[in-house]
Amino acid sequence: VYQENLIMKFAGLFDPNAQQDKAAERRECERVKQLALNIIPEAIQVGLHINVAQVACGDPTCAPIDTVITLTWQEGLSKPLGLPMTAAEVTTEHIQYLLEDPTVNLEGWQKGEEFSNLRFEVNDAVECRIGEDPITGWAPGKVLKLMYREDNWPPGVCAPYQVELDDGRLIFAPHDIDQVIRKGVKTEGEGVETE
Repeated sequence: VYQENLIMKFAGLFDPNAQQDKAAERRECERVKQLALNIIPEAIQVGLHINVAQVACGDPTCAPIDTVITLTWQEGLSKPLGLPMTAAEVTTEHIQYLLEDPTVNLEGWQKGEEFSNLRFEVNDAVECRIGEDPITGWAPGKVLKLMYREDNWPPGVCAPYQVELDDGRLIFAPHDIDQVIRKGVKTEGEGVETE
């Protein structure tokens, strides 16, 4: 494993196209930043710094590359928003969809406040997306905590929910949207079914 990590770390040093690829990635990240600035209202842009970067994900259940848009206000919070795709794939519609997430609270974040209106409460029955398949990739559970965060997360970063799945696993929902977490109904003798 150590040897594989070294190979991955230094692979770009011997790739003649690495500099060109990195320059293209930087251009695409700058393009995504401009798309975000075109969508975010001017009043919200006061004191706002936007950083866009591609991040490799080592988790086999997520996209291999995520584009992370970090919004940081001089007098407010710093909030990363991720899209499971490369920067070259990001469109205006992707950013608009990301900003429509009910947990995205631009006005509040600018003032240093967290989430505004969460859809679920502690002990609510939910289903969480845990797999790639849009039909079978869901698992039933219940909301365990609101405004969940882990010790190793950067300051100001939290997930709207921690969820205990019916099989006992603890996960968190990074966004409060139906594509990640949706309402479920407890039925006698069974787990959660969606309404």
